[in-house]
Amino acid sequence: MFTLIIVASMAMGALKDPYRIHNTQKQTYVNKIIIESRKRNLDPTETIAIALTESALNPTAYSHTKDVGLFQVNCRWWYKKFSYKSIRACEKGLLDPDKNIKAGLFILTYFRKNFKQCAGTLAYRCYNGGQGWRRSKNRDKIIRYSKSVKRRRGVVNKWYGNYIYHFQRSATNG
Repeated sequence: MFTLIIVASMAMGALKDPYRIHNTQKQTYVNKIIIESRKRNLDPTETIAIALTESALNPTAYSHTKDVGLFQVNCRWWYKKFSYKSIRACEKGLLDPDKNIKAGLFILTYFRKNFKQCAGTLAYRCYNGGQGWRRSKNRDKIIRYSKSVKRRRGVVNKWYGNYIYHFQRSATNG
């Protein structure tokens, strides 16, 4: 029923879709991000914005720095934390969107909880450049990344906020 409302609204032109989130596959990932974000008391507009910035919601994205999946997790830094025996096993495992979403949200939460320089929206900089982002040779790039996440978060809230709200309610009510 809820999906019919979204489709009908789009057909009538009442709902714009700047990130094409209502593409069936992307919507599946967005819904999973919303559910996992709620479990961790994270704002879904924020976590969706991070995934959009990292991979444009492409679960098979693989960067030149070997970041993998929706949240572009770098297994070189995280494979042991996620109990993988090797970097390669981690890269393969995190191509699973469910595992990648959980890993990405863990990383965001980890930085916020453990490093004062990663509080609030500064966590975006830590997510992209680590807790030492202030000393990074890529500092300007990391700051631009953070601004991109903030900008996308605003767009997600504006264009998809109602969808997120109603999806959360429907997920909660069964």
